[in-house]
Amino acid sequence: MSLQPIDLQTLFVRLQQVGQDQAAIKDAAAQAQSVAGQEIAQKSTQQITRVSETPELQNELESVKDNEEREKEREEAKKRKKEDSSRDDSELFRDPDLGQNIDISG
Repeated sequence: MSLQPIDLQTLFVRLQQVGQDQAAIKDAAAQAQSVAGQEIAQKSTQQITRVSETPELQNELESVKDNEEREKEREEAKKRKKEDSSRDDSELFRDPDLGQNIDISG
């Protein structure tokens, strides 16, 4: 099968288009990687700036409430002990002369 001059003319006209198609195919892979990299960077930026609530946080909030309740109970128990000790102190006998005089002669 031989090439006719008209075939060569057609090939030369289409040669530029074929070259552009081949270059586009080569650039498509690089462009796809670039786009994928931009998407990954955008997603990571969104994850950094976004605040999301985790299921573990709910358990921690409940434990904080429990801790606050325990703390309140401890404070109430301390108050009760202070009241009991103040009642006990009033019932104890105290010497009026003790603790009233300060010896500064040294």
